[in-house]
Amino acid sequence: MPGMVMFRRRWSVGSDDLVLPALFLFLLHCIWLVVLSVVLFGLPYGSDQSCSETLVDHGRGYLGILVSCLICESAIMWLSMRGSILYTQPREAVQYVLYIRLAILLVELVYAVVGIAWLVQYYQPCSDVTAKNLALGIVACNWLVIFSVCITLMCTFDPTGRTFVKLKATRRRQRNLTTYTLRHRLEEGQASSWSRRLKFFMCCTRAQDTQSDAYSEVASLFAEFFRDLDIVPSDIIAGLVLLRQRQRSKRSSILDQANNDILAFLSGMPVTRNTRYLDLKNSAEMNMYKDVCYYMLFALAAYGWPMYLMRKPACGLCRLASSCPCTSVSGSRLSQSVTVEEDNCCGCNVLAIRRHFLDRDLKQVHIVYTSCHDAVYETPFFVAVDHEKKKVVISIRGTLSPKDALTDLTGDSERLPVEEQHGTWLGHKGMVYSAEYIKKKLEQEMILSQAFGRDLNKGTMHYGLVIVGHSLGAGTAAILSFLLRPQYPTLHCYSYSPPGGLLSEDAMEYSKEFVSSVVLGKDLVPRLGLSQLEGFRRHLLEVLQKSNKAKWRIIAGGTKCIPKSELPLEDDDPQSQPAAPPSSRLWLHPSDLSIALSASTPLYPPGRIIHVVHNHPPETCCGQEEPTYSALWGDNKAFDEVIISPAMLNEHMPHMVMEGLNKVLEPFCPLSEQEYSEPEELEVNQPPSSNTVFIISETELNSSPLPSDSSPPTHKDLSCTTSLTVSEAPSVPLTVVASPSHSASESPPPLSDCTPLSQPVHGVCPPTF
Repeated sequence: MPGMVMFRRRWSVGSDDLVLPALFLFLLHCIWLVVLSVVLFGLPYGSDQSCSETLVDHGRGYLGILVSCLICESAIMWLSMRGSILYTQPREAVQYVLYIRLAILLVELVYAVVGIAWLVQYYQPCSDVTAKNLALGIVACNWLVIFSVCITLMCTFDPTGRTFVKLKATRRRQRNLTTYTLRHRLEEGQASSWSRRLKFFMCCTRAQDTQSDAYSEVASLFAEFFRDLDIVPSDIIAGLVLLRQRQRSKRSSILDQANNDILAFLSGMPVTRNTRYLDLKNSAEMNMYKDVCYYMLFALAAYGWPMYLMRKPACGLCRLASSCPCTSVSGSRLSQSVTVEEDNCCGCNVLAIRRHFLDRDLKQVHIVYTSCHDAVYETPFFVAVDHEKKKVVISIRGTLSPKDALTDLTGDSERLPVEEQHGTWLGHKGMVYSAEYIKKKLEQEMILSQAFGRDLNKGTMHYGLVIVGHSLGAGTAAILSFLLRPQYPTLHCYSYSPPGGLLSEDAMEYSKEFVSSVVLGKDLVPRLGLSQLEGFRRHLLEVLQKSNKAKWRIIAGGTKCIPKSELPLEDDDPQSQPAAPPSSRLWLHPSDLSIALSASTPLYPPGRIIHVVHNHPPETCCGQEEPTYSALWGDNKAFDEVIISPAMLNEHMPHMVMEGLNKVLEPFCPLSEQEYSEPEELEVNQPPSSNTVFIISETELNSSPLPSDSSPPTHKDLSCTTSLTVSEAPSVPLTVVASPSHSASESPPPLSDCTPLSQPVHGVCPPTF
């Protein structure tokens, strides 16, 4: 940072990004220099053959080229390691060394062409095997280097690079009219460049009008985000490392302060004495929480066969194959009266959804309709009837394709198409369109009428309506609940890992009546919206400006290759600040720290949020202990900052959300050794009329065995059994308000990110791992 300027054009690579490419070429040329020297001076050649003499002269000339390459590449490495991200003056000579290296590359190209000509003329008649192998090696090495350089040039080419350089020059000369013209041209060029990249990424999909509109909107978003930024991709990686270090230092400094209300940080979130934990010892709240765990199974099933095989790669494939009509002689053994739209030829998605419930012995869940149609603003979903819970469930799939990603990225605000609104109701544009599509589909196909009238003898007409989803499906489900609530006033929505930029403040407050959201740990998506991106951009540029270390050291420090002392110190300490480099160019990039990605009202995650958090036990010589999970009520406006962590993507995965939800129950609901078995294996010892729901994942069962000496808690409560008989646990809506919050003496002190599990914690049941 900034991007290099060569041939009067800006390139998407910084002068401090050449350390690894130069090192790769340096090692390659060193190896080839040693091999070529041994072959030329250590092996005999037939002096009576003209092909051998010609090749020896050609090889000696190539030795000179290799030596020149090594000198240039060592100089590029040395220069690229100097300075800092913004202090580029020590690296100004890099571009001149690159000019020399490109001139040598032209000589290599000539030698590669000559080598090919020699192979065409002498390879067959020449009987000297050593000469022929040497010629092949020289040509292969030459073309390998040439192709690698060409690919690098293609990846770093900036279509707006020349306009960027002209704009920079006119700003220095203070030509306002020319600057305005060039700036407008630059913004249009960047938007068209991002649009071409998106189209290239989506080249295998059929173009539609809505897809073209999404291209332009997403391209404009990216162009606006990088507006006035002379930044390269590696700067973002280094900025993430610095931002994570800054966030961790800030949390540590807050905890070290004597007078503050923050007791600890769990999953990066501050915990005070006013923080409200879920009272899972209360039977009503325990049943409510188990409903949250239960309906996560429906959100997980919506992903179809990819998620089913990812969680069960071995036995899952066998189970699907045994039921698939393409491989089973007797056809599908899971036949039901179900309408399927656009599934693959073998019906793998429908089979995976059914197997997902049958594997947990949920035989009373009947699929009514499954839509696998996937397009921009048109999300797959399925509708099922749950006779045990007496609910009709609409489950919407999350992001699983590039088209879904375009829907996610169309993040402008759109007015909710609801007639009676209590205030300003705005929502995520892409998910509003997806919810409208699903509502239209439900009405045209009369899907809900079929579901509620599926079995009148069982009273399906009086069943309740539940809408669930994860990620993209969570946001679409929350908005769909707004659209369907006038017809179904008692519906409830379970939104798992919803996007942060989903609903305006008025709509968010209203959704707390019928929407329950779940956020796991440091999940990125609930903290991601246009308003959050503005703050993320500003913080990223601040840490880059305050850094005084080389980029390669910062990135290596983030991967634990070098000590963390190499990273910048906390910027709150004025004595830790480095002296400003003797160059005014430091503050020329970037030129603007604040932008407005969205002129509309800020958007927030929906409903009442259950935030599943955990501590981070310190690593010991024997490894790291299992973290302790707990659930607390989150504030919708508290998810306003992206927490940089290696877990921010992993904790968004649906199976990880399910595991996190179930781990909260472990201190309250210890399992017997028999309950760790598969539900199918337990059917032998169960009455045929008992349908048991196992709300615990297979990976959890396999990775966390219960110690033999663990004893169950002294209280005996039916609500504290993880093997839950559905008929014994009636559905309790999430609108049930918890008991009054504990006082300061009653609330259990939370475990901080640095609190070991060995410390006693009063008021919290010990985990049984």
